[in-house]
Formats: sequence, C-alpha cells, structure tokens
Amino acid sequence: MYPRHEATKERQRSMLADAAAQRQALRLRALARANRRAERAQQQLARSRRRAGRLRSQLAAEQGS
Repeated sequence: MYPRHEATKERQRSMLADAAAQRQALRLRALARANRRAERAQQQLARSRRRAGRLRSQLAAEQGS
C-alpha cells in the first residue's frame, strides 16, 4: 500500500509542477503581449505629438499671415 501512496504523491507533485510551468508560460506570453501593446501605444503617442506639433505650426503660420 505504501508504494501506491508514494506513486500517488509523486504524480500529484508532477502535476503541480506541470501546472506551475504552464502558469509561468501563460504569464510570460501575457507579459510579451502587454509589452507589444505598450510599444504600439508609445509609437501612437509619438505620432500624435508630431501631428499636433505640425498642426500648431500650421495654425501659427496661418495666424501670422
């Protein structure tokens, strides 16, 4: 009976380790996705700021004319 109990405990440890590894992999993928989203947001912000600067320049040129 004890060998079966030990095998069951080992199987449970193995399953817990597999589950932990899967959770870690999911967290890493989620972090990578979040990083990509943040990079895209930074790029969009930079584009928006450049566009706002151009529009301000155009407006100032039109008001100065």
